[in-house]
Order: sequence, then structure tokens, then C-alpha cells
Amino acid sequence: MVELPFQPDKKLIEVLQESKKSGSFTVSAEIIPPRNGSEQRLVLGQVRDLVSAGAQFLAVTKGAGGSLRGGSLPIAQAIKESFKVPAIAHFTCRDLTPFDVENQLIDHHYFGIRNILALRGDPPDGQSEWTPREGGYRYAYELIAQIRRMNEGLFLPRAGGPQAEGQAGTDFCIGAAAYPEMADARARWEYFKLKVDAGAQFGITDMVFDAEAYARFLDDCGAHGVNVPVLPGTRLLKSRGQALRVAQKFKVSIPADVLAALPDVPEKGVNPDGVQIGTELLLRHVEKLRSYGAPGIHLYVIGDAQGASHALRLLADGRKQARV
Repeated sequence: MVELPFQPDKKLIEVLQESKKSGSFTVSAEIIPPRNGSEQRLVLGQVRDLVSAGAQFLAVTKGAGGSLRGGSLPIAQAIKESFKVPAIAHFTCRDLTPFDVENQLIDHHYFGIRNILALRGDPPDGQSEWTPREGGYRYAYELIAQIRRMNEGLFLPRAGGPQAEGQAGTDFCIGAAAYPEMADARARWEYFKLKVDAGAQFGITDMVFDAEAYARFLDDCGAHGVNVPVLPGTRLLKSRGQALRVAQKFKVSIPADVLAALPDVPEKGVNPDGVQIGTELLLRHVEKLRSYGAPGIHLYVIGDAQGASHALRLLADGRKQARV
């Protein structure tokens, strides 16, 4: 038997099940590939630091603000092969046809990538109107349904070519984005339910700073038969100005007590107390999320790998102490 050059990754759903069985919670982070393939050593150094700090798995985005930069696949591959922790590769279908989706996902599968966060993808910054390519997908649940069919061995027919029968399926663990503070309260759970019904096995939220909003989202999902694990995503906040910018950009709420506790730092100023205060607020936030049933915490790094690594180390230490 020929040995595979790239070993299949551990599925995230297995990581979460093992954590639940042991009574612990997971600690993870999400990184953004560098622009245009630059600074590869820097991003891999960040991966090393995050894993050393205790990250049990890492997600790799497909870009921010609607950009579709490359790097997600090779960085996810490096995470699982070189750093020996599971990786979640973000996969966006915004500008792809179903044939493009299938071809690109087969490449992921060959490389042993097994965890996919299936996303439509945001329009580019400043572009309010967007339409998919002809024959493409408008919604993430359509992409999720295609990945589920691929797992079942159902691939797209090739015009004029022989149709494969009895072909082995792929083996992806499919994740979906969740939005606990979407403006339409019904759409919050309804859109996520569409994704789960299509085949999503876990969810990761956008940034959540209000633990009660996460709890309400879980309650709504449970009331409508949606019971897959949902990881809350959050971020280290270090100043009041930063928090207000994050709230405006990502359309999320920041609790008043958090805003009041954060230092008011000038635009280009530095307040060393901001890191300590922000970290303490983050730890308190995580404890609230845990009390509401969060299976773990997913930390968005976004330009501050050092602060994120410090916070992860404290979170990982708390996780270990909780298991003793």
C-alpha cells in the first residue's frame, strides 16, 4: 500500500466531542494570510506562538473586507503538517461556479484538509450590491449542500464524459458562520438552521462581546431543533476607541460596562494598561460564555498576535486547571 504524502487532518467535530466528554472547553484562534504571499515567515511564526500558547486548532481566513487573497490552503496545510494541530480552512464561493468549488475542494482533500468553514464571502469593501457569477451560489447553504453531496460521493456530471458511479466520497467536516446579532432576530437562527439542514456540523460566530446575545442565539437555535456545537468568536479589546470602531465595522454590540472599563487612548497613543485591562475583560467574558454552554472560545487575532498569544496562554492555563 502506498503511503499518503499528506495525512488526513483530525475533524473538528471529534475535537469538540472529546472536549465535551472530558468536561473541558476548547481554546483556538483565527489568523489572516499575509497579503500577496508576503511575510510567510511572520505568519508561520505567529502560528508557532499561538500553538505554543495553547491553541488546540487554528482557522485560516480567506481574506478580510471582501478580499479573496490566497494562502488559506498552504497555511492550513502547514498548520496540520508542521505544527500538528487541526486546521480549519475558510472556503468562500462568492466568485466561483459549482465546478470551481468541486475542483478546489478536491485539492483541499488531496492535501489532507478535512475541516472547511463554508462561506459565501463578503462583497468587497465599499460595494453594497453584489451578484454571483452565472450559475454560482448566492448563499452559503448552497455551498454547504454541495460539500455534503461530495461527502456522499455525488459529484458534478461532466458534459460529454463518462459518469462515475460508486465513487468514494470526500470526508470533510463542514462548518458554518453564525451571526447572533444580525439585525433581523428571526434571521439569526433561521439562516443558521438552513446551513445546518444543508449539512453543517458546527458553527463559529462572528465577533461576540455580549455573552447574553450568544446565549439567546443558542436558546433560539435549540428551540428550533438546531443543536450543533457553536463556537463563540471574540477579540482582545485594548481601548475604548478600538472597541467603538469594531462595533461600528462589524455591527456588534459592546456592553456598557466593558466600554467603561477600557482606557480611553488617543488614536496613535499607547496605554500599557490597556493590554492588562483588556485581557482581564476577555477572561471574564469567556467565563460568562462557558456558563452559557459555549464548547470553547475562538479568538480572532487580527494584527495582534502577541496579545492574542498572551490571552490564549491564560485561557489554556485556566482550561488545564479546570480539568484537574
